[in-house]
Amino acid sequence: MIRLLTQSDKQMILDYLARNEVETSFLYANIIQFGVDNMRHIRRCADYYGFFDGEELKGILPFYNLGSCIPHFEADEAVPLFAELMKERNFEFLLGMRKIVKPLYEEIKTHKQILECDESAYYVNKSFKPFIMDDVNYIDAKGADDEIVDFVINGRAKGFNQIVTREDAIKSLVQRGEEEEFIIAEKDGKMVAQACIQTYTPAISQIGGVYTVEEERGKGYCKAIVSEICNRIIAKGKMPTLSVKKNNTPAVRAYTALGFEHYDDYLIVRCR
Repeated sequence: MIRLLTQSDKQMILDYLARNEVETSFLYANIIQFGVDNMRHIRRCADYYGFFDGEELKGILPFYNLGSCIPHFEADEAVPLFAELMKERNFEFLLGMRKIVKPLYEEIKTHKQILECDESAYYVNKSFKPFIMDDVNYIDAKGADDEIVDFVINGRAKGFNQIVTREDAIKSLVQRGEEEEFIIAEKDGKMVAQACIQTYTPAISQIGGVYTVEEERGKGYCKAIVSEICNRIIAKGKMPTLSVKKNNTPAVRAYTALGFEHYDDYLIVRCR
């Protein structure tokens, strides 16, 4: 059986997420901050559908207002039911661990226009090796002043090929939760790199949005800012995680030097 989940299901959902903590971190953070019932004006709210085996929740399929679908299931029987809903719903990004996303992708690929499919790897850091650069300052981006917003918009365009409006860029900064730090590395008064905590659970914090301005690459700023945010995560008793495109060799090299190790493959499918 599959049905729309509501706020009354919250504890059941949290129990499910606790069983699958690393793989469902996006769902956890959004539900903790915004609840289960969808508030359409908030980008990180969603329609959450649950797959049940009897009375037990065995899968969750969210359609977020910002355009992403981040499913998870414990039983393969969820795949055809989830796929039927996904064929009907509009979303731009399907993402998650390969073992989850791949069977769903195979079911919907003839019903959606697939624009892009990125093969990434998901890393966890159980043996952190810090890297420190002198004379680099780290500033909080969540204040969203004009200079910071300009830097973030530019980073999304040049680092991730994503065009965002100024309004959406500001929302992405000011609507961040207390644990979702967003920092910018500054050298000699110039902003040179950024990184953030994309999402979190009680045990992990997932790093994302890592970007270095083109003319400053190869100087260690990526490694330094990820090291800084790892320090902050570990100080809270949590484990840092992140995903990275497999062909991004410089980033993979920097992350492994900091102690990150491969956990699983990760897929990001862009469609319409």
